[in-house]
Amino acid sequence: MASKTTKQAAVDLLRELGPQHYRKLASEIVLRGLAKSSSKTPERTVNAIISSDIKKRGDRSVFVRLRPGVYGLRDTHSDDSLGPSVPGGRSPNPSGEQDAGTWDSEESRRRVRTVLYPTYSDVRQLIRVWPGRPRSQITKLRATISGLMGTPQNPVDWTDPDTWIGDRLSDDDLDLARATWARGVNPRHTYGAWLLAQNYRLLEDGEGRILRLSARGRDFRDNEGGETEAFLDQQEGLTRIVGLVADGGPSRYSEFLEEWTDYLERRDSPFRSSSTIKDSLRRRLNNLLDRSLINRSGTQYSITDLGIEYLEKIGASKQHGEIAHVELRVLAKKQAASVHDGLGKMLSKLGGYQFEYLVKRLLEEMGYENVEVTQPSGDGGVDVVADIEVGITSVREVVQAKRHRRTIQRRVLDQLRGSLHRFKAVRGTIITTSKFSRGTQKAALEPGVAPITLIDGDKLNELLIRHEIGVKKRRIELIELEPEAFTDLGENA
Repeated sequence: MASKTTKQAAVDLLRELGPQHYRKLASEIVLRGLAKSSSKTPERTVNAIISSDIKKRGDRSVFVRLRPGVYGLRDTHSDDSLGPSVPGGRSPNPSGEQDAGTWDSEESRRRVRTVLYPTYSDVRQLIRVWPGRPRSQITKLRATISGLMGTPQNPVDWTDPDTWIGDRLSDDDLDLARATWARGVNPRHTYGAWLLAQNYRLLEDGEGRILRLSARGRDFRDNEGGETEAFLDQQEGLTRIVGLVADGGPSRYSEFLEEWTDYLERRDSPFRSSSTIKDSLRRRLNNLLDRSLINRSGTQYSITDLGIEYLEKIGASKQHGEIAHVELRVLAKKQAASVHDGLGKMLSKLGGYQFEYLVKRLLEEMGYENVEVTQPSGDGGVDVVADIEVGITSVREVVQAKRHRRTIQRRVLDQLRGSLHRFKAVRGTIITTSKFSRGTQKAALEPGVAPITLIDGDKLNELLIRHEIGVKKRRIELIELEPEAFTDLGENA
């Protein structure tokens, strides 16, 4: 391996994954193809490069040894660093209170920089656990867990904290892990919250390097939607993502990725690899979902009423001028709701046979093949049959179309499931303009029987809008001023 390439690959992975054993680092570098290897023992090469860098550069090394074989990044794991987890970040003054609304020049750059971005609900729980404990106890637990990670060939199960905390941890690690899990946060997934708390100094050192909440941390903990939270949103790009979701309407994650990537470049973000950029977007979307600012239906993200209020609040503030045209987003939201209601009224006026042919067209737009409407009688509850590719196999699916206002009861589902064999089908779907009873929903995915997909009136409207059946999507081009384009005129003349 080339030393420089391997070193940078290790830095990128440690920033993305947190502290790692050198064997895990070497495995990830090889698996991801981040560096070329001519060595038969790449793990030894990685260990030698990191340990040599620490030995030669000392405190100036980007790496820090946390325990035998386990390394992290000095700017996020050194006990001497409270500062931002970016190269060249400054350490704050560990003593004295800082006003929650005072932000230094490094932070005012609005540099998207926190990897493994957490939900704010988790952060608020953890900053109730960490104060009063030595800083070294927090970093030690992370290093202990990292040392128990396993490998891709021998993975470790971390899904049940009630089991693994007692089995794998002891002493201070055990105490901290139990206190963390008592707050509903898996100790395996606290690193992102720790990075955020360090980047923005929600915690500070007291006497004996015992952690305590800063004034900023108290504001974040006690004031949801307050000044500190709003600042973090601006710094870390969450405000921008809410705007993207509002602009795009119901859209898939992948549809935001290009604009998010461009945004990171403009904000001088340290995120470079495609996997890190994708993960940064996914985790921030999860943060916004947790706060109910956006909504997800299947693979589609959309703005909520709370999200619209959030944008209105930010748009009205001179301090946060990034999100504009809030009025247009509000109008678009109202228009979408109006179209949704209009579709429902149109569907209610269709005849039964017309509705079945509408379902046929929808299935064809969704990629089904050989779609046929059955004869009006003797169909055993089946109105439409179709084939769909599942992996490399084509399977037959039967559909029942119910256009009425009554809630669909379980007997309808049982009738459809009992008719599958007549059409050599392996699964079924019920599409209705109404809703399904709880019993029907529970029976749809019972183990050991053929699955039945349920599509109610709301979901049906979403599918019709997505595939532009009965609706037409129009895009409006917005023009914004960019005063910066006039500031450097003539400087190079």
